Amino acid sequence: MDVLDSYKIDLKNMRTDVAEYQFALDDAFFEAVEGTLVKSGKADADLKIRESGGAYVFTFHIKGTVHVPCDRCLDDMDVEIEAERMLTVKLGDEYADEGDMMILPYEDAILNVAWIIYEFIVLEVPLTHVHEPGHCNVEMMEALAAHLVTSSEKPDGSEEEKSADEESGKPVDPRWNKLKKILDNN
Repeated sequence: MDVLDSYKIDLKNMRTDVAEYQFALDDAFFEAVEGTLVKSGKADADLKIRESGGAYVFTFHIKGTVHVPCDRCLDDMDVEIEAERMLTVKLGDEYADEGDMMILPYEDAILNVAWIIYEFIVLEVPLTHVHEPGHCNVEMMEALAAHLVTSSEKPDGSEEEKSADEESGKPVDPRWNKLKKILDNN
């Protein structure tokens, strides 16, 4: 049996106007979904489906911790997530996905919510995910610092190593100085 089979919801055979499901999301779930950002974690997803006038209103509540790579050192870091999302599903002639509205064909009224849950989790992960100061991988930060030149003067007034262009006496393009200011602010 496929790990994601338990995430299939059969709308045609729903016996009541309201149905509730609980899903425990673990590493096996994230591996089976094969997403690119979140590869592991532990979370709970509660799903409540309410039928109303031919439409099914799905309300997802997802809470837990997922592991994503740090943008700076590439080590895994924990990100706490909590999401409350809604999706409306209707039955129609052919499949359509229009943001918060999905139309499923009448003959195939089974919806696998695994990918939908994964997408809601990814939407909760911040655009930039970086460890707290001092928690990044020390070896990676040293390697990064060895290849990163941010300014020609250290805070204590001593000179840093110069870039290859500065050492050769070539003038440095002034646009690089503006980019270095951005690096100095991070």
